[in-house]
Amino acid sequence: MSDDFILNRKNTKKEDLGWALTLADMMMLLLCFFVMLIAIADIDESKYENVSDSLATAMGVKVPPKGIVEVKTEEGAPVVRRTISNEQRNLFQMQLEMARLVGREADALKIKLRADSVAIVLKGDVFFGLGKADLTGRAKSVLARIAPALAKSPYDVVVEGHSDNIPMFSKQFPSNWELSSARASAVARYLLANGFNKNRIKVLGMADTSPMWPNIDVKGNPIPDNQKRNRRVVLLVFPPKVGSVK
Repeated sequence: MSDDFILNRKNTKKEDLGWALTLADMMMLLLCFFVMLIAIADIDESKYENVSDSLATAMGVKVPPKGIVEVKTEEGAPVVRRTISNEQRNLFQMQLEMARLVGREADALKIKLRADSVAIVLKGDVFFGLGKADLTGRAKSVLARIAPALAKSPYDVVVEGHSDNIPMFSKQFPSNWELSSARASAVARYLLANGFNKNRIKVLGMADTSPMWPNIDVKGNPIPDNQKRNRRVVLLVFPPKVGSVK
């Protein structure tokens, strides 16, 4: 067998792998797409259960009790069970709704889905001047997009103010505690002015106790980009039953 023939066979195998990787990527994207559709879909639960039970019976599959998922582990290990509720799906829908309302102002904040809430992270440099607690014009424009929806929703909101590690010595804000509290209060007041129920909101000043990124490097030198990221106000949107604002 010639060397040229062997080389051609090797090249053919490499080329054959290309389409397989592309197909795998496409299947993964389709899976994510359908998972998202199911998550936000308004499903008729009775019809879904009837179809699901019928298929399971036909295939000889034992259907677990409603709301319970069995997770199989290695042989001999205990079976893990957890209850499924609509809470996570509702939070996901809230995340999508906030993203839709923000629209072109998306660069002013980040919207994150957490296990028990939706976190709306407002960028400090967009919402406030350096060392100040007055909302900028753009801050009011961004909040105007989401405030009405939050006010109409049944969710509770915790407003957290966060600062960097640069000390404050001004007469108005003797420390970062006062600054972070004032910034969180400014956002809360805007929500209240737009119809949010005062009994469903809580304000916290965190100063520099919960940085998202290290304010300094291993040598103790400041990291300006990280300090900028850490200056923020976070809206934590909780389902009422969590009791976060009580």
